[in-house]
Amino acid sequence: MTQITASVSHNPVTVNESVEFTLSANDNITNNAFDFSVLEKDFRVLGTSISSQTRMVNTTTTRITSFTTRLIPKNTGSFVIPSFEYQGVKSQPIQLNVVQAANAAANQARDIFIESELSQSEVWLQQQVTYTVKLHISNQIQMTSGSLTEPKIEGALVEQQGKDREIDKILNGIRYRLIERSYKITPQRSGDFVIESPLFQAEVADGRRSQYFVNRTKTITRTGDSTQLTVKAIPNDYTGHWLPSEIVMLNDEIQPNQTEFKLGEPITRTLTLTALDVSAEQLPELMTNYPASLKVYPDQADTHSSERDNQIISQRIESAAIVPMQMGEVELPEIKINWWNTKTEKMETTRIPARTITVIANPELQQQSALTNQVPANSPTNTSPAQPSSLVETQIEYVNKPWHLNYLALCFLVLWLTTSLTWIVTSVVKRKKAEQSPEDDQTTRSNNEKLAFSRLLKACKKSDRQAIQQHLPIWVQAFSQDLSVTNMHQAIVKLANNQVEQEIAAMQAAKFAAQGQDWQAGKLSQVLTQLRQENLTSASNTNQLAKLNP
Repeated sequence: MTQITASVSHNPVTVNESVEFTLSANDNITNNAFDFSVLEKDFRVLGTSISSQTRMVNTTTTRITSFTTRLIPKNTGSFVIPSFEYQGVKSQPIQLNVVQAANAAANQARDIFIESELSQSEVWLQQQVTYTVKLHISNQIQMTSGSLTEPKIEGALVEQQGKDREIDKILNGIRYRLIERSYKITPQRSGDFVIESPLFQAEVADGRRSQYFVNRTKTITRTGDSTQLTVKAIPNDYTGHWLPSEIVMLNDEIQPNQTEFKLGEPITRTLTLTALDVSAEQLPELMTNYPASLKVYPDQADTHSSERDNQIISQRIESAAIVPMQMGEVELPEIKINWWNTKTEKMETTRIPARTITVIANPELQQQSALTNQVPANSPTNTSPAQPSSLVETQIEYVNKPWHLNYLALCFLVLWLTTSLTWIVTSVVKRKKAEQSPEDDQTTRSNNEKLAFSRLLKACKKSDRQAIQQHLPIWVQAFSQDLSVTNMHQAIVKLANNQVEQEIAAMQAAKFAAQGQDWQAGKLSQVLTQLRQENLTSASNTNQLAKLNP
């Protein structure tokens, strides 16, 4: 008869300390027999490992399957780990007590600990906030590997900002290696949220040696305190594109820098919108309604962000070429945007006032127009010799004509030809895309995968850990055609290769090692190349068999 027993590694548990919860059954049980997500209400579930053993005693064979889940309590108090059921058999519930760390346990936990801080505890919707993590590792700790996860918060975008900062620091007489990492959190929903501290997991030496004189290691897990974040909703009386910031500025630049311009000569106008602590994607398009006497040819907008003094400065730059088509005074209309001042908590408007420019005659265009309309002396239409007086009269007649009408006609002809050519090219491209075969799609995907793998190999050649962390998920996404792969953890799970996992662990170990170990990515490059070749060969064989069996 199947029996299920439940146990924990220790009880009581100190806050921010991990505890192992184990379910053991004297039977061969499938891997998805139990759903441990029910524990997420009171605990952070770090993952489950499954092991099985077979014992034979006096010709009696016993199979034992164990499910071990690492948990971290979210708060202090008394919590009940519920019973779990399999084929009508239930385990016993366990009451787990979570207490504040005692002095001894606290000192032990202070060998490796995490502190975190939030730049603001109350922000507006889509207003960025800085979350800083400080990982302290005592120089007395002998660590073989380690990894630090991202903070977790519902309804928000989390993005690491810049590179890690590493310094040495002495606290209470203990020298620590301090690794500081910053994140930008952009809330996408209003309400009250909890930011769960990142988790640090590491393999450290436990001071004992095995029978083969090899240092034993143990797995430790550390986390910091959770942080509360309040996100305020958009006010009801706000109008326009939502833009929360402390500072918003608009800049207008015209080249050449003057107020009088010649007819037909292009003017370059650059509008720059700058805002503090918002993402570049949040900046609105600058709406400009130019008069019909101006032809406007806009460039693609450029958006970017930069960090300064732990604050994000985002900009949107819009440039356009403006061609005056009519002489006289022309008004460039006012440009304005509404934004929400997060300091004063009021709606404000930033403006570029209207400005007037003067368009004057262009002698060069007048001369070109006169030469274009002048009849040559050797024209076939001249059947008789022209008298000098008649030639002068003809020249005077054309010069005195309204030359700007000829120029306008020429401009409209050029614009019509440009529009027609653009329409023809667009139609051809669309038709080619519509006629594109599945083989073409496959070729495109293959090229994307080759480019991603090439960049990954370049990062491995330089042993650039930051670049490898960036390019490995991109390549795995293209290689597996799985768009859900967006980070290192998902990429490693998708590859499901022990050698890759070991090399990534070694890379992380070198990063967090006390002496800053030198790590080379040559082995990782070989493993990835071999894994890629094996999968490509397997896919090729599969395609060949498919062709033989229509």
